[in-house]
Amino acid sequence: MTGPVEGTVEKNKHSIRLFFTGFIRIRGVMNWSAISFFGFLIGLKILDITSILVPFFFFAVSTFFILAFTFAINNYYDIDTDKENPRRVHLNIMASGHLSRQAGRLFNLLFILIPLVLSLFYTRLVFVFCAGLIFWMWAYSAPPLRLKGRPGLDILWHFLVFFALILWGSYLAGSVSLMSVLVGVSVGFFGCFAQIDNHLHDYAFDKASGSKTFAVWIGKQQALIALKVSFILYLIFLIPLIVHFSLSSTLSILVLCAGIGLSCIIITRKKNIGTQVLYYIINFFGGAIYLTCLISHLSSLL
Repeated sequence: MTGPVEGTVEKNKHSIRLFFTGFIRIRGVMNWSAISFFGFLIGLKILDITSILVPFFFFAVSTFFILAFTFAINNYYDIDTDKENPRRVHLNIMASGHLSRQAGRLFNLLFILIPLVLSLFYTRLVFVFCAGLIFWMWAYSAPPLRLKGRPGLDILWHFLVFFALILWGSYLAGSVSLMSVLVGVSVGFFGCFAQIDNHLHDYAFDKASGSKTFAVWIGKQQALIALKVSFILYLIFLIPLIVHFSLSSTLSILVLCAGIGLSCIIITRKKNIGTQVLYYIINFFGGAIYLTCLISHLSSLL
């Protein structure tokens, strides 16, 4: 039998777990942080741990809280709709009743203040960049702008936020290069693809509830076409990266070939090129190209 102390510990652990999974959506925070961290790596100007330590600490802390705010503020303004959506109610700790709205507001305010205060001790431009990112994250979810409820603008938002996260990482590391811009553009199109796919998964509920998403606005079939177009644009904007960076060394060429090979194997084994297959191609082919960019950049620093 569980004693009162053990029961309290387990309850606290459960509450902490719910906070990370149902308020800030830690999985999304870490995935988006990884995207920005790649921007940090390709923005490095020198491979010296003593020079990198302070920028990396600021990057890691500020990016975590900016992205925690992004997902938490989205949860806050989606409480009512998430209560009615069986696919999302467990993803929102406030919709499920485990956290009050007041506590949600206080945490969101804290998530804003931490990166802003830290950036004040960095540089003026970093503070402006940080404030701009926070505003853009707020604009997606919060009225009166609430871009997620404005069909088309919600997709543009995802392009710009993924692009900005790459530049944010690169800028804090020391430099925004052609590589950073090109990676940012391609990752931005991936953001469009992922958001349209997300809308398609929620299409039935969103249409029934009257939600104004991009997919509902243009219709399911047109949204499927838009999904494929965003995927093609993603592939097209990988080409400059291949030309400029993927052919820079024997190692990068081997990595590129491996990515192409794995993608071809997946396509030949799957008769229907569905969303899951497209994600595999993005992971293997796109991931291989990004890895060659990193190899090229780090080699130039040695």
